[in-house]
Amino acid sequence: MRDSELSLELELKRKGYVSFSSNPEKSILEVASDFGEVYKVPTMPLVQTLTPRFRENEQENTYSGNYGLNEFPFHTDLAHWYVPPRYLFLRCEFPAVDVATKLIDCQDIMNDEVIDLLARAHFRPRKRLDGKSNILKIFNENIFRWDSIFIKPANKIGERLKICIVELLHSIQSQEVFLTSKGDCLLIDNWRMLHGRGCIDSNSMNRKIERVYFNEVKF
Repeated sequence: MRDSELSLELELKRKGYVSFSSNPEKSILEVASDFGEVYKVPTMPLVQTLTPRFRENEQENTYSGNYGLNEFPFHTDLAHWYVPPRYLFLRCEFPAVDVATKLIDCQDIMNDEVIDLLARAHFRPRKRLDGKSNILKIFNENIFRWDSIFIKPANKIGERLKICIVELLHSIQSQEVFLTSKGDCLLIDNWRMLHGRGCIDSNSMNRKIERVYFNEVKF
C-alpha cells in the first residue's frame, strides 16, 4: 500500500469521509476503480449526475423535487433501504466554489436522550418498496440512517426521536467540503456520516457532480 493510500484509509476511518484531488482527465469510473467495484443501484444509472434543479420541474421522490435550489437537509443516501449502500463517492465535473457539501458525524448526535430512544423507535419508508414496508431502526448493526422525508416514524417513540434528531441537526456545527476544481473527490461513509448540500445561487447553476456507490472500498 502506498503512503498516500494509507493516509486516505486512515482519514476515512478517523473522520468518516475523505476528500482528495484526482486526474481531471480520467472518468469517475476510472478513479473509482482504485477503491473497488462500483455498486449498481437498481433503477439508477451506474453513474448519477447531480446538477441544480428547480423544484417545480422535479418529482416529489427526489430531493430537488422537495427543496429545489434551497439547502438540502442532512440525510443518509437511500436511508429507506433496509441496508443502504456503505459508501458514496462524489466527483466534481464542473465546480461551484460557494456550494458546500455539509457533513455531520452520527456520533455527535448520540446524546443520552437519543440513545435512550433508539432501541424502541420504529420507522418505515415513506412508500413501499417492492410491495414491502420494512420496519427500520435509525441505528442498527453499525448502520446509522436518517432522512426527514423518505422515512417516517412508525410509533410514538419514533416521533419523539425524530424531534430530537431534527433539533440536534440544527444545533450541531457541520463540517464543510468544497469541491472547487474538476476532479476533486469526496468519499463518504454513508453508514456513519449525514450529508447535505448548501444553497444554489445564480452563480452556481452550472455545478455538476457525479456520484457512484460502493458496498466496500479498498486502498
